[in-house]
Amino acid sequence: MKKLLIISFLLFLAPISAMRAGLAEDLSGRILLDVESNGEAWYIYPKDNKRYYLGRPADAFAIMRQLGLGISEADFQKIPQAGMNSQGDAVLTRRLSGSIVLQVEKNGEAWYINPVDLKKYYLGRPADAFRIMRELGLGISRVNLATINKSTYDEEIDQYSSYEYRKKISAGGEDFYVDIVKIDLDDPGLGIITDTAANYTCQSNCPAKSLADFIFDNNGFAGMNGSYFDTSNGKKNYYFAPVYRTNDGIMINDDQFKYWTTGPVMAFDEHNNFYYFKDSRDFPHKNGTDRAQAFFEEYGSHLQAAISNRPRLIENKMNALIDWEMDDKQRNTRSNRNALAYKAGDKPGEKGELYLVIARNATVPQLADIMKALDVNYALNTDGGYSSALVYNGEYMFGPGRDVVNAIIFTKDQ
Repeated sequence: MKKLLIISFLLFLAPISAMRAGLAEDLSGRILLDVESNGEAWYIYPKDNKRYYLGRPADAFAIMRQLGLGISEADFQKIPQAGMNSQGDAVLTRRLSGSIVLQVEKNGEAWYINPVDLKKYYLGRPADAFRIMRELGLGISRVNLATINKSTYDEEIDQYSSYEYRKKISAGGEDFYVDIVKIDLDDPGLGIITDTAANYTCQSNCPAKSLADFIFDNNGFAGMNGSYFDTSNGKKNYYFAPVYRTNDGIMINDDQFKYWTTGPVMAFDEHNNFYYFKDSRDFPHKNGTDRAQAFFEEYGSHLQAAISNRPRLIENKMNALIDWEMDDKQRNTRSNRNALAYKAGDKPGEKGELYLVIARNATVPQLADIMKALDVNYALNTDGGYSSALVYNGEYMFGPGRDVVNAIIFTKDQ
C-alpha cells in the first residue's frame, strides 16, 4: 500500500465575522486538530455536524465504532481504497464521504472515508486508528473551532463551574428558556478579567472583536459579552459605560463617573470578593488618584475586574428596574437578553456564585422577572440582541453574534 495521504496542518485565519455560519457543515466528516492548544483531535460527525472528542487512542477507537455505519460487503467493495488506483462508485463514495463505515458482513472492521481524496482508510487497532485520524487531520484555530458545537448539551469542567442549556424558567406568568453558566467564586484557581478592545476612552467607532478572541487572548475557559456599545438610549447626553481593563490596570471611560450615572457597577477584588455599587458615582474615587488606587485605599484589597451597564435588574433580591433607564425597544421588544448576576453563598464565608445568563425571546422587564425567579441577589443588564454571546470550555454555547467592545472573562490557574 502506498504511503497514506497526509493533509498538512492548515490554520484557519479568517475572523469569525467574515466566516459563513455553516462552518460545521463545510467541515462535515473532517478530523480537526486544535493546533493552537495541544493538538486535540475532533471528528465532525456527518449526521449531526457536531464535534466528538477523540481523546486517547482507545477513546478515539470507541467513538469511531460508536458512530460507525454498517455497510454491505457489495457496497464496501465499490469504495476505492487509499493507495490503489481504482475509481469505484463515485456517487456512493461521495454520499458516504466523511463517514466511518463498518464491514458488518465480515468482522466489523472500521474504515474512514476521507472527504479530501474520497478514499477509504483502514482504521485497524486503536493505535493505528488514532494515528491515521491525526495524519488526515486538518488544523483549525481555537476561535473557529469554538463555533462548532460539541455533541453534548449541559456541561461542567469541574465542581466549580457548569453550563445549562435552555433551562426552563417560569416568570411573570410565562415560560422562558435561558442558557446559564455558573461560576463559583470560591474556586481557588479562579481569575476574573474585564477587558476592552480599545485601550483608551472611546466614544464612537470603537474597536471590537469576537468574544472568543477576548477569551482565548486571555487564556480563559468562560466568558460573556459585556456592556452596550452606546448607552445613550436616545438621550441628549451620551455616556459610555466604564469598564476596568484588568491587564492594564486602567478604567476605560473613567471620565463618565464624574458627570452622570451610567448605572450600577459590579466589581471583584483580587480574592474574587464581589462588590456592588448601585450608582457608578458611588465607585471609590479620590482627587489625583486613579480608580484602582482609590478602591485599594478604601477596601484594602486590589481591584481585579469591574463592569458597568444599565438598567439595573435586581438589587437585594428585589426588582430594581427604573423606568427612565429603558427605551421603548428595551421595554417592548422580545429579543435575546443578557444578564450578569451574583448569588450569595448559603454558608458563612462562602463568596457565592456568578451567573452568566442569556434569555431567549424576552424584553428587559421580563429579563428582570427571570433573574428574580433565579433568586439572585444582584443582576445587571448587559448588551443583548446581536451582541449576545456565551462561551464555555472552548465552545460557543450561544452566538457568536457580532464583534463586541468589551467582555467579562474567567480563567483558571494552569
